[in-house]
Amino acid sequence: METNLSAQEAQFNELLKTGQNQAAVELLSQMAIACAREGDFVRAESFRDQLYEVDSMALSAIVKVNEVIEAEKTKALTPDRRRLWARFFEALSTEESNAFFFALNDVVLEEERVVLKQGGSNDRLYLVNQGQLKVVHEGADKQLLIRTLSTGDIFGEDTFFSINVCTASVVTLLKTKVSYLERDKLDGLSIQYPVLEKHLQELCGSGKRMYDWLRQKGIDRRAYKRVNLSTKIAFQILTPEEGTAMQRPVVAELWDISKCGLSFYFQSKNREAVRRMVGRTLGVSIKLSANGREKEIALTGIVHGVQDHPLDEYSVHLQLRRNFSDEAIRTIHRIAEQQEGL
Repeated sequence: METNLSAQEAQFNELLKTGQNQAAVELLSQMAIACAREGDFVRAESFRDQLYEVDSMALSAIVKVNEVIEAEKTKALTPDRRRLWARFFEALSTEESNAFFFALNDVVLEEERVVLKQGGSNDRLYLVNQGQLKVVHEGADKQLLIRTLSTGDIFGEDTFFSINVCTASVVTLLKTKVSYLERDKLDGLSIQYPVLEKHLQELCGSGKRMYDWLRQKGIDRRAYKRVNLSTKIAFQILTPEEGTAMQRPVVAELWDISKCGLSFYFQSKNREAVRRMVGRTLGVSIKLSANGREKEIALTGIVHGVQDHPLDEYSVHLQLRRNFSDEAIRTIHRIAEQQEGL
């Protein structure tokens, strides 16, 4: 097919040069359909997109090619895969499910392979096609088994749909076959299928399952009580990326605070820059009023998670490098109680 396709591409270019657009559209349609029937969907879709460029009014040809591509994609998804991931095919439209499954990468992982590392970042959603993995939590002096995953399970959703570090590690127990969707791929698909991410999040969840598993094992990320406290703060990234200057302070709104961490809200139109905050060190300045006196507190901490919200708003979860003293946290509690009483 490759030799024939090269000859057709040369013929297509010649038709364009001589202004024979109708003949070029017909040939390009044939090439797209042939590639789709051979299972080469990347090239089929590339030729389909070229149809728009050659003649945006060739709607019947474009529709026909689209129909063939979707039909061939549907046939290419084997009955076994459809049975294993039936919940996806039932919840998504044909176009969405085709787009999702053909955006996946398939990989075979050997035994004892670390797929996700506790405290690390992750931008992939994983589907287990065959094999077995363990979810483990790394404590100060021991490793605790949280859960075992096997064929038909999904993992990575707690960091894929939000911007958080991994709260546990995932390691293969046996030779395992997985498929994964990369965050960049989903962002690209969302242009054509705007509600696909919402549907996937409804199917996979957004992280509550992992937190439930940790709590069942007696592990609670929120080891200390959090107190709601609203006040303006300023934060600054202290570990800029290589080749960039130190970031300027950004004004934000403190949401809650505990002995070992805090969270705050701020707005940004640059989602990618916000995503890159995870794992980096921030300096935070907070002004608090106590007993009629204002005091400025300077803190440093590491970003452990960022959650996106409507209207370009994000909540940042910061783990402090040094915990508040008991006296300091009691004072913060008093200030919060005074706010509630106003």
